[in-house]
Amino acid sequence: MIPVRNISELPKNDPPIILAMGCFDGVHLGHQKVITTAVEQATQLDGEAWVFTFKPHPAKILVPKKAPALISTEPSQLQNLKALGVHGVLEIPFDKTYAHTDPTAFLSNLWKKIPTLTGIVCGIDWSFGYRAAGTFQTLENLCAAHGITATAVTPLLHNGEKISSTNIRQAITEGNLPLAAKWLGRPFTITGRVIKGKQIGRTLGFPTANIDSENELLPAPGIYAGWTRIQTAEKKEQASAIFIGVRETFGDKEHTIESHLLDYDGDLYGQTLEISLLQKIREVIPFPTREALIEQIEKDIEQIRYRISNHWNSGI
Repeated sequence: MIPVRNISELPKNDPPIILAMGCFDGVHLGHQKVITTAVEQATQLDGEAWVFTFKPHPAKILVPKKAPALISTEPSQLQNLKALGVHGVLEIPFDKTYAHTDPTAFLSNLWKKIPTLTGIVCGIDWSFGYRAAGTFQTLENLCAAHGITATAVTPLLHNGEKISSTNIRQAITEGNLPLAAKWLGRPFTITGRVIKGKQIGRTLGFPTANIDSENELLPAPGIYAGWTRIQTAEKKEQASAIFIGVRETFGDKEHTIESHLLDYDGDLYGQTLEISLLQKIREVIPFPTREALIEQIEKDIEQIRYRISNHWNSGI
């Protein structure tokens, strides 16, 4: 699914179009509720559901120093959106000029450019237009004047707490991957190309794939249990021990992401891997000797095998 970056480039056809509006960083369960509502409405009308979003994230233009690190890479975001059944994604370039568009002009452009626009779905707290002046009430009133349905989706709660990108970022940065996975509806993933490392793991007897991450957001340093997906035709997944942090034992100050694929022997250099992080096993600490580190790695792998095979699916 290739994103469309200009409304004028939308396919010229007659089906009714339902737009799901939002930033959808992470495509978490709350986002999924908005998008599936749009897909359901489009299906009932024999139409098409499209996601309307901005690139880059508006915060990166308006408040760059406070802009959040994005949860997903763009390819991952598009893949997750496609899986929800949308026909396409409309990614509108966002800049300071566009930011000054008032709510009425913003919506007028939609009516003009999308003649078959039939409905708009968004979160109840979604805002739009200059200084976020447009609220759902604004949207509903303007849509009604044009015979278009406006639907507000209420937030999803987990243990009384709103599922939001902000809360998910906090869970990830704190290393609470099980909680992040519950809110995302899937494990948090890191994607990147395998590059040449210092081959420290290989000298210890545990070769690792050194990942040049594409992600803006990374979890706290630690040893993690997870899966590494090799981007082959089969998209093979291997249980893995993942290291994130600084290798203090060797006096190395460079932050690294390394995955030791259990029971795998192959050349991964240059390949793009997707790592699903399931659970943090322990903190990163320095060891007095190589032998002590090797002994701990063996214990880590044993624990990771046990957790993945016996406990992960039950959420323990």
